[in-house]
Amino acid sequence: MTTNARPIPVPDPESQLYWDAAARHALELPYCDACTRYVFPPRPTCTRCLGALRWVAVSGRGTVYSFAVMHESYMRGFDPPYLVAQIELDEQPGLRLTTNLIDCEPGDARIGMRVEVAFEDRGEDVAVPQFRPVSDGGA
Repeated sequence: MTTNARPIPVPDPESQLYWDAAARHALELPYCDACTRYVFPPRPTCTRCLGALRWVAVSGRGTVYSFAVMHESYMRGFDPPYLVAQIELDEQPGLRLTTNLIDCEPGDARIGMRVEVAFEDRGEDVAVPQFRPVSDGGA
């Protein structure tokens, strides 16, 4: 499988800083100081209080909330079987990202499995956050 054949994200004004951070192999999300919570997907203002958001680096660790084994290719560059997962980040209950689960055989994927972010470079200044099982037991 050639990663260069995979689609390149097209940022919008709300997600541009997310993709800029990913290009630096950093996972950053918008955070509301007034509500003391992260907001994802990115929005121009907090979805609770409409307050200003600032971008904050997060740990990149979490657990598999749910996943699906894809047995057909619905997008170029993804050879089946592959895993699509919702990852709940450690920073906040309910803070979830939909992504690919990599370095994991479909039969080994489990809900509740500890994972960490990994970045797939897809061109110059373009990287996509994905998650892989934590090799150290999830500390």
